[in-house]
Amino acid sequence: MTEDTWHNRDLPVLRAAVDIYERTGRTMKPRQIEQECGFDAETVQRALRVLNLQPYFEKTSGAFGGGILLVGAPTAEALRVAGQWPTPEGQLERLVAAFEAVAADDTRPEEERSRAAKVGLWLTGALSQVAIGALGGAGGNMMSG
Repeated sequence: MTEDTWHNRDLPVLRAAVDIYERTGRTMKPRQIEQECGFDAETVQRALRVLNLQPYFEKTSGAFGGGILLVGAPTAEALRVAGQWPTPEGQLERLVAAFEAVAADDTRPEEERSRAAKVGLWLTGALSQVAIGALGGAGGNMMSG
């Protein structure tokens, strides 16, 4: 069976790199990532090679032997995956939760509560993919403005 390297190795390394870049705004060395996430050099190198396939970094610089020497800025996708930027799915969850809160609020008129409950159900049902598409449409620009 193939090992789950995403949750056990790659995602923690990606989050460490995103955190470092958030603090420094600079290109980083793998050693900094090792210190941030607590993994050894070999583990961080393996993760960086895999993460660079996506790529989750604007630029990486490597040595002839295959090791990565410098890691550049994380991409927008890296920021979403690491949890620093919202995903359309996450935005939809927040929207549905807001409608569910209105539906459960006994201080609101019954008609408003009923409509909010229906909208929440629509957004979790047949219209969920439409909503996700709208929230993530235009390259994610709808989420920012």
